[in-house]
Amino acid sequence: MSSKFKGNLDETDLFIIRRLCEDSNTSLASIGDELKVSPSTIHKRICRLKDGGIIERFTILFDPSIINLNTVAFVGIELERSALVGRKKDEVVGKLLGFHEVLEIHETLEPFDLMLKLRTRDVDLLREVIGNISGIEGVMATNTILTTKKILETPLKYDDINGEA
Repeated sequence: MSSKFKGNLDETDLFIIRRLCEDSNTSLASIGDELKVSPSTIHKRICRLKDGGIIERFTILFDPSIINLNTVAFVGIELERSALVGRKKDEVVGKLLGFHEVLEIHETLEPFDLMLKLRTRDVDLLREVIGNISGIEGVMATNTILTTKKILETPLKYDDINGEA
């Protein structure tokens, strides 16, 4: 749980999170009706969850092909020994955050130190972005896996917010 969050999540908090995961556009009044509480109570709960870091952000999902972002790749990065921890690693990650093609960055254990998910309009741009990533001081090597077909790409779903599917 977020280190910023003060207090415990109760059933009302979990219900709100579950409903917002299903549809973040669900009205406060609708959630309030389901819980038999006022929309202002729901609003206060959501603010508390946001302020505490439990709800990170609200966003939308759209089909990336609409803006011609059809090329998806996963890139494993091996860092130089000096960039495995501390300021040097933070600098590498900071530079990676500057690439709008980088959708995700995960720290991993073997065979790579970092794993990225990238989305570009074509393979030529992907090649250019990977070349730029390879040029970051502290990056020793990259290994790219180019996807051929999306089978499933979805945000985390909560059938049961407590993880009991």
